[in-house]
Amino acid sequence: MSAIVFPQDGQGFCAELKVGNDYHLLLMAIHTAVGPMAAIYDVRANKWWRERQWAEDIEDAKEKAEDIVRVYYRGLHLRDRFPTLVWTEKANPVTLPLPNLPCDR
Repeated sequence: MSAIVFPQDGQGFCAELKVGNDYHLLLMAIHTAVGPMAAIYDVRANKWWRERQWAEDIEDAKEKAEDIVRVYYRGLHLRDRFPTLVWTEKANPVTLPLPNLPCDR
């Protein structure tokens, strides 16, 4: 019988969104003690966005994080299309309230 492996608190995925020199966001889809969560970190402001959403699983957390940022991006009224996000697995758990920067660590 194989062992059941539970994700470590703070493990998950991260995607980076940079828009010129004005916006630098980290989208996080992470496991918490309560379950998967979507969260956004503003690198320039050095703080977490207030809006966080619980998710059914880690893929749902990725979708929710992207949806939050897409709504924000539309509000900026930029002419550029929303960039394709590249999600990378976090090797080190995220420590709240500050994430391990940069995204690919």
